[in-house]
Amino acid sequence: MPAKRISPVYLTKEEPNSSLTYSSFSSDTAAWQAFRQGNESAFIFIYEKYFELLYAYGFSIVADPNLVKDVLQDLFIELRERRRHLGQTDAVKFYLFKCIKNRLLRELAKWPGKRESLETLPLGFHFTLSYEAQLIDRQLSEEKITKLNVAVAGLSPRQREIIYYSFYEGFTYRQIQEMMGLESQQTTRNLMYKAIQCLRKCI
Repeated sequence: MPAKRISPVYLTKEEPNSSLTYSSFSSDTAAWQAFRQGNESAFIFIYEKYFELLYAYGFSIVADPNLVKDVLQDLFIELRERRRHLGQTDAVKFYLFKCIKNRLLRELAKWPGKRESLETLPLGFHFTLSYEAQLIDRQLSEEKITKLNVAVAGLSPRQREIIYYSFYEGFTYRQIQEMMGLESQQTTRNLMYKAIQCLRKCI
């Protein structure tokens, strides 16, 4: 389901006292540093760059668009309010992904009855591979991509999750280990190997 962009009243494209403009950021790291120092344009930069990506990720965890949008809005509001207390990071996307995942799981834990009816991480983690995924060879036919998606759907939830992090988001094994709470990088590699082997058998 496509994301419907949240437009909080505080999201403005200009900040009169800012020394940096909306297009001045050479990297996520630079934008994050400026954001922590109070630059409103940096906040807009991060929000605009990651909102739809975070929404798609959140929706793969729980197929409830209203819940995902509410959690996303709360996340960005809190980040803005606490910006000066945030630490520096050179992996902004990874940081935001961890935040949204943890918030969604905390929110779902408040509603044990509702959790049973939603496609949550232990039960699902659903997504569809496209040409944007690093896993996809640009020479593959539409038929083979369809078969690949059928194969992905046949993986276990944890296998689908690790495929998503690695081939869609480009996370490192260390980051995937942290995202999934796995015991070690070797455990992470083993899970990845088994997922890829399962895909190869199906295509």
